Amino acid sequence: MKSSTRTAALVTGAVAVLLAPVAAFQAWSGDADPRISVGAPAPATLLPGDVRDGTGRMIANAVWTGLVGYDPATGAPVNAAAESVTTPDRKVWTVRLRPGATFQDGTPVTSRSFTGAWTAVLREGWAGSRLFTDVARVKGARTGAAAVPGLKVEDDRTFRVTLDRPLGGFPALLGDPAFFPLPERVLASRDWASYGRAPVGNGPFRVASRTAREVVLAPRGGGRSVVVKAMPDAAAQYAAAESGDLDVATQVPSDRHESMEADFGDRHRVVPGRDVTYLAFPEWERRLGSPNLRHALSMAIDRAAVTDGPLGRQYSPADSLVAPGIRPGHRDGQCRLCVHDSDAAVAALADAGGPTGPLNLWYEAGRGDDAWVKAVADRLRAELKLDARPHPVPDLREALDDKRVDGPFAVHTTAAYPAPVAALTPLLDAGTGFDDGYTADLVRDAERAAAPEDGVISARLAESAMLRDMPAIPLWSRHDHLVWSERVRGVTADAFTGLRLAALRVKD
Repeated sequence: MKSSTRTAALVTGAVAVLLAPVAAFQAWSGDADPRISVGAPAPATLLPGDVRDGTGRMIANAVWTGLVGYDPATGAPVNAAAESVTTPDRKVWTVRLRPGATFQDGTPVTSRSFTGAWTAVLREGWAGSRLFTDVARVKGARTGAAAVPGLKVEDDRTFRVTLDRPLGGFPALLGDPAFFPLPERVLASRDWASYGRAPVGNGPFRVASRTAREVVLAPRGGGRSVVVKAMPDAAAQYAAAESGDLDVATQVPSDRHESMEADFGDRHRVVPGRDVTYLAFPEWERRLGSPNLRHALSMAIDRAAVTDGPLGRQYSPADSLVAPGIRPGHRDGQCRLCVHDSDAAVAALADAGGPTGPLNLWYEAGRGDDAWVKAVADRLRAELKLDARPHPVPDLREALDDKRVDGPFAVHTTAAYPAPVAALTPLLDAGTGFDDGYTADLVRDAERAAAPEDGVISARLAESAMLRDMPAIPLWSRHDHLVWSERVRGVTADAFTGLRLAALRVKD
């Protein structure tokens, strides 16, 4: 095991508590172990269509090869398992597979490997089902469906997908794990429990073993295995990486955020995310209808104070409606009204002339929002003298549908694919009742654009219009952290694939 005088000197007080978990690594890590070790929370599942956490997404992108991948430099989709993805009208798409591809058990990857897998995602109601029903809107796709009319196999290497409406970004969506293929034997048996314990994919790594403590991934072509260690504690990950007992840590504790550069030099990275948290406004609540009022609330919120405080430096203050991990599309500083400005906020509220009475901040109970909602309410009371009150409810969607929501409410969105329109579309469906024809047309134009650059232009116009009327105030976006030992190189990551395990190398 590697160590240093400096590391030994730091092991005092609270850090000493970490010696036990760090010592656990000594049996399998360090120079004597040829495997590359990665620390991360345990994945909830290894079924690609049911992936719902960052670790599951990271592993899925190593075990499977999707129809498309994402260029590490630009974020643009590039064909992977697909030889081509073509369309005459952006509504009916033809997918042609590369020849000769096989799963890790030697069976062929065919058109049915994809269409059968997609149907299984819908039939089983897995987490990825909404990508087919709400985002891609495949014709006839619904949760629980035993068959999907919009999926048609032409031959072993060709299948057709029909959508309910044109979607120019459909190829970019195909890189999500929900669209990954499954082998014929599990499609026939539907023994998802057994398959989830030892999944067989078509990617560069196979699952060699899986326990509650680790997932070992072996490269198909030989070379170093990667072991993903179940480490939910960020402090333990960080200490192990700093001492050299862990190669890559995927979490950084809030109290070490400022010391990453001092501790790791250039061996650290902040990975921008693809999700944004907003405070949205119900259009039926007339006392909140003034854009000046919404601007006042936005400028009164000190986003940095909340992200550095209750949110533990795991989020970045929002400066746009589009998450910074979406490339191309995000523009720094697009939301000038997101800058904290107490004087301007007070002036805007005076122009708006209200509101009077309690200002309830609605949010879903039990999803971890209590601390930041309280912090925002405290800020609005202090700066604008409003009677702002946290208002948790057991089912926010139901309250919105019943139009019981009478104040700003929390909205969490995650872009399904790397395009700015993928961040804006959920805001139109967030339950606000926002119905501006000009903005909706721009979003629709961005969705249907034939070329990605055309979609970006329409989406940026839509974003500018939405920031003017502000049906939702962007608050912050989650980001990820990576720190790594001196032993490894090739550490790359993005918002849609996570850490790229196949790119990791041990230094010569």
